[in-house]
Amino acid sequence: MVMEPFKEHFSYAKARSIAAEILRVHPGFDMKTFTRGLEKKLAPLELKQRMRAVADHIEAALPLDAPELFAVLVKVLAGDGKHGLKGFAVWPLTEIVARRGLGHFAESMDALAQMTQRFTAEFAIRPFIRHHHKKTLQQLHHWCDHSSKHVRRLVSEGSRPFLPWGGNLPELLDSPYQTLDLLEKLYRDHSDYVRLSVANHLNDFSKGNAKLVIDTLTRWRKAAPKDPHLEKLSRHACRTLLKNGRPAALKLHGYGSADSLEIESFKLNASSIRVGEKIAYQLVIHNKSQQSLRVMFDYAIHHRKANGNLTPKVFKGRVKELAAGERWEIHGTHSFRQVTTRVYHAGKHLFEPRLNGKIFPAKEFALKH
Repeated sequence: MVMEPFKEHFSYAKARSIAAEILRVHPGFDMKTFTRGLEKKLAPLELKQRMRAVADHIEAALPLDAPELFAVLVKVLAGDGKHGLKGFAVWPLTEIVARRGLGHFAESMDALAQMTQRFTAEFAIRPFIRHHHKKTLQQLHHWCDHSSKHVRRLVSEGSRPFLPWGGNLPELLDSPYQTLDLLEKLYRDHSDYVRLSVANHLNDFSKGNAKLVIDTLTRWRKAAPKDPHLEKLSRHACRTLLKNGRPAALKLHGYGSADSLEIESFKLNASSIRVGEKIAYQLVIHNKSQQSLRVMFDYAIHHRKANGNLTPKVFKGRVKELAAGERWEIHGTHSFRQVTTRVYHAGKHLFEPRLNGKIFPAKEFALKH
């Protein structure tokens, strides 16, 4: 089954359905203005460009002052009934608030709090962090106690230093790490959805200040030693540090040195495969030490890029406690099915095992179309 491209969330038909919902709650919405030229405009565009085009046409068809406009957009959000917008259809609405709301802070925050409960306002909040930094951080602190997990997640996710699709806010990586105080209020949130965002936020920090992340997690674990969720949060927050074999992160999570580990056997089932197929791997790992050792097996696929260079991407494997002298036989597969987020280029690729962050010799295989 071929997955529908993400850009089809803003096909012309779906754009018209968004407009129909706006017209339902606001008869003054000009459908002719909205549809004029939109189908042709959308055709060559990708996801974010389509979303922005839909937002452009909503604004053109709804020429209102920002507070009145936001009131209409909030009114069109899905409630308990069958009508209203939710999911990707809400994204253009958050975009409009980001564009028009900088001069109307209170109304914008009210609108985004409603919208993020139907999609996410993590992208739309970022212009406010840039242009109304102090006031927006105060609002985020206030939202830490919000009854909706979606709003509480927005606090952490929207203020991440590095947000995929959301642009970077590198100034948040500078001491005194203003968003860390937000995470202090959320790391024991009862929602896994919120805690996952806290972990993602810390992972962003880890790319510039590993010590800050390790020290923070160590302090949290000491403060709440019986919290059943902290281990999962900690592992996810340290995923980049663990993949890179940073000793402090390995120690925090109970992994020892890989010096006593040996890969006795390593095989791939094929020297070449085609896009859409899987490559199978088999390894035998030997713990040569005289004591048990917690072992983390990951692997990197070195993908061939358009310019011919190879770039590694690390994939999580599995974890096992190996007794002294024990051997661990690992079997698995890696899929090269076509996905919308990756373009595969034919040619040489590498499969590279990693144990407790240590890189072991890779095997080569060819990918064909």
